[in-house]
Amino acid sequence: MTWFFESAETCTGFKTAIPEVVLSRILENARQVPSAGFTQDFDLVVVRDSGKRAKLAEAACQNEYASYGGVLAGFIEKAPVVVVPCGNKSRFESKYGSPAEKNARFPWWLTDSTFSSLALILSAVQEGLDASFIGTIDDSIVANTLKLPADGSIIPLAIVPIGYRHPEERRFGLEMRKRVKALRRSSNQIHWDVSFLERCVQNRWVILGISICDVACDFGR
Repeated sequence: MTWFFESAETCTGFKTAIPEVVLSRILENARQVPSAGFTQDFDLVVVRDSGKRAKLAEAACQNEYASYGGVLAGFIEKAPVVVVPCGNKSRFESKYGSPAEKNARFPWWLTDSTFSSLALILSAVQEGLDASFIGTIDDSIVANTLKLPADGSIIPLAIVPIGYRHPEERRFGLEMRKRVKALRRSSNQIHWDVSFLERCVQNRWVILGISICDVACDFGR
């Protein structure tokens, strides 16, 4: 899966339009993911209008990413296609009743939207494109831009710009990549037949002499 992570993480700029047949395949793959009770409780809003893409870029704080080495300025608003995966709470409620929060262990409408987002990005990479998952967004700007229902039944999960790699794009700098790799190595996320808490106490969340807290703090600088 290294090829996927490298492609998805370095999606910072785009150069040409996406053929309709390619875009249709990507969206159809994302639409076919499993969902709670087969409710298909999510939607994919496809945005190609330049004005709306600019507003979505604002909602995702696009300019803040300019400090990362390798990120092309305007990488969201310049993408030929921006997809906004949304949870559809009312569709979940049509089968399990309202309010949805009282009839679900998790907010499945958001979980299923996340599954769809992953399939969307994997499909884009398979088609030779790049894609990014921007989860820190201003919900109100997104909702106003896309004219989502005021009752909050359609909840934007993320902003996913998709396109072919821009010729000016470059990978993150060596220092940034070292920090990311160190963070991944230090995170003990797989547990083999051992109590989760017991394992945490045994190794104090330290692997290879690196503390998760220390690495996370360093990464955030």
